[in-house]
Amino acid sequence: MFRDPVARTMLGAISLSSVGVGIHTLALGQLLYSRTGSPAAFALILTLQGVAAFCVLPVCGPLVDMASSQRVYVACGVGRAAAVLAIVLLAALPGGGAVAWMVAVAVLLACFDNVERAALFKLTAHHVDKAHITRFNSLVGVAFQAGVLSGMALLGLILTWGTARQALLVDVAMALCCALAVSRMRLAAPESASPLSARNLGRAVMGTVGEWRLTLRRYRGDRVVFLLIALCAGDFVFAHGLSTLVIPLVDDVHGGRGWYVAALEATFAVGMISASAFTDRLISQRLLPLWLLCQAGAAAVLALGGPGALHFLAFFLAGFANLNSLTWLLTTLQQRADEGDKAKMASLRLLAIGLGTAALMPLIGRSASASLYAGFWSLAGAMLLFAVAGAWAARIYGPASGAAEAAEPQSRSSESVDPAVSPSGSTVS
Repeated sequence: MFRDPVARTMLGAISLSSVGVGIHTLALGQLLYSRTGSPAAFALILTLQGVAAFCVLPVCGPLVDMASSQRVYVACGVGRAAAVLAIVLLAALPGGGAVAWMVAVAVLLACFDNVERAALFKLTAHHVDKAHITRFNSLVGVAFQAGVLSGMALLGLILTWGTARQALLVDVAMALCCALAVSRMRLAAPESASPLSARNLGRAVMGTVGEWRLTLRRYRGDRVVFLLIALCAGDFVFAHGLSTLVIPLVDDVHGGRGWYVAALEATFAVGMISASAFTDRLISQRLLPLWLLCQAGAAAVLALGGPGALHFLAFFLAGFANLNSLTWLLTTLQQRADEGDKAKMASLRLLAIGLGTAALMPLIGRSASASLYAGFWSLAGAMLLFAVAGAWAARIYGPASGAAEAAEPQSRSSESVDPAVSPSGSTVS
């Protein structure tokens, strides 16, 4: 797979970008928590980011399908760098008004991130060798988590001599490096795409309703795909919930020692990386409800309290299960999408994630304001509902006609009855 230049470049670019993400997530969370004393501000950002996704994704799917996914990806990287730089400047201002503006820019950042994910979904679907794309999907998670771990470690070094605002400047630099690397990539088979322009953008916006009507008509006889799209929200709600609750958990149980935040998040990442070593065996249709249930169980363990070692075990299990369910859903949806609908399928998936986040994060945030452990119980309950829906989806799902073979794991034996997890594009969690 590493002989494929597109796969190699995209994995490197994702690693670079995720170094900044590892810094950004914890630095922004700590900035807001130190200024407000509550996890509610960070939960509010996640909720509003879900609303922003709901607003931008109906347009970005047709736009990315019309335009060059490479150019859209690069433009979003530059936009992300500008948004993080704006947060750095706002964080230097005193008063509560600065917090409100930081929240607003973080919502704008979510717009860039969601369009970028749709572009990545399409780019990898069209340009990564189909023979290697299942393995590529799992390695996207590894590249992301390895970069996040590096970013967390780098954040610790930066905070030893500097501030969280200075650390965010590294995120700016990483986003620009990622955009540069992708812009220099040569594609063997260029996409049929229109140039990015105000006129073409306006055409994409005006044609959005018609494009979606045609797409939904094509899939109206394939209703299980909409259930799979809805299930995609579970993994992201869970990850957002942990990111929201980990700082008050450390403050309440581990004496507020900041390195515990990085250590617990790193344990989640190690769990995801560990799961990638077993891609062919563990990413399967029949195991989908198990992985969703494992995430519910990890949240329940954290709700019950217990020693610190148990917290690390729960975070490891959560990361391990999260990668497995996330990868199967991604690959299955990408395989299900027609060639002209890759970005629109990505948009539907991201819309489900945004709606799920907007609906469930306020509940988790309110529960956490009442009690840290009530927050974890609400997260466990939400994931239990996703696990029940996942069990139903695993029972009724069947590969699309003509795609069954492509959907099978590459290593399946002749006795296996699991439908494949196969070629697809992937997005970063």
